[in-house]
Amino acid sequence: MGDGDDFKMPVTYPHWGSVTYVLESLLRELKMKDIMPPIKPTKHTAELGARYGPEFICTPFKLTLGTFIEMLDKGADQLAMGGCNSFCRFGYYWPVQKLILEDLGYDFKFFHVDYESPRMLLKNLKEASGGLNTLQTIRALQVTWLKNRLTDLTDEMLFKYRALEIEKGVTDRLAQKMFRKIVETKGVCNIRRLHRELPKIFEKEINIKKEKNVLKVAVCGEIYAVIEPALNLDVHRKLNELGVICESTATLTRFSDVPRVLNPFYQMHWQKARELGRPYVANRIGGETMENLGDIIQYKQEGWDGLVHIYPFTCMPEIITRAIAPQLSKENDMPFLSLVVDEHTGEAGFQTRIEAFIDLLRRRKQEKLSKTKNRNEKFTESEMGVYV
Repeated sequence: MGDGDDFKMPVTYPHWGSVTYVLESLLRELKMKDIMPPIKPTKHTAELGARYGPEFICTPFKLTLGTFIEMLDKGADQLAMGGCNSFCRFGYYWPVQKLILEDLGYDFKFFHVDYESPRMLLKNLKEASGGLNTLQTIRALQVTWLKNRLTDLTDEMLFKYRALEIEKGVTDRLAQKMFRKIVETKGVCNIRRLHRELPKIFEKEINIKKEKNVLKVAVCGEIYAVIEPALNLDVHRKLNELGVICESTATLTRFSDVPRVLNPFYQMHWQKARELGRPYVANRIGGETMENLGDIIQYKQEGWDGLVHIYPFTCMPEIITRAIAPQLSKENDMPFLSLVVDEHTGEAGFQTRIEAFIDLLRRRKQEKLSKTKNRNEKFTESEMGVYV
């Protein structure tokens, strides 16, 4: 990519939850004019990917392949995809997908963005831009990581307020409005201002129930499965509808937020989790295994009630997480539910397991509160001379 004709060709990319808005913003900052945002994946999307992809490849591979097929049929001529020398099969995604799509007879251009290091990321984005110089590319990347912080913050507000909203649906509508505003906002100063204002907007616009002891559950796992609702069966919504506040542990900022990653005096949440998980998995093995194990310890320390672990069928790193997590969960007294997802995952069984897990957490929390209350009552009565 790089010449004038390529620059004008319709370009698309995989759908990936709220990160979809970040990717759209990035392409805009790279001055691409004909951007085709991907449609939300459906059952048909997954079926297309499963039909043409290798049988035992990761489910995200199938879903992104299906998205590419649908978007090529709608007129896209360029496909954008991340990639690097990964510890797991993700590094094979774009070259294998390219071969499959060429075998299917599609005529397109494929460019991938290697995010293995900030230098490589900058180099790939500069080449992809079709004309930006190094300084302009750095500026585009800066706007992107700032907007990524905003989408993460919007997700955080969404997963909190939707669990407590009085009028159903108002949080979803506000979040969608904010996502579009993030994409349309121009200028670093305006983006920073929106970051300061966004929590106040949610607080002002949404009336919530004043409840005490609300359950809080973190959603960890393979990063694509955690972020993409079409793959995780909208697990965050399911938790919110049960009155549970939730949070995603895996976000794109671990790759895109260059200043925080390189700042030796700033420790991101995932960096702390990796340190906590290192005693259990000494070396990187791909995916988010080390971080997911560390999350069990970290979220326990932060007072959360449990974790839901989402991973794609045949995901090798997360299978290792699934094997180690029960013992770590027991050692730290932190409930941990592991759910595998693929194109055949049934809605009913998925919902039942989540509901049962939340019921367990509620009983567990109520028992702890009762014990604490009883201890406090005994202490008070002892001071009064009843227990001597």
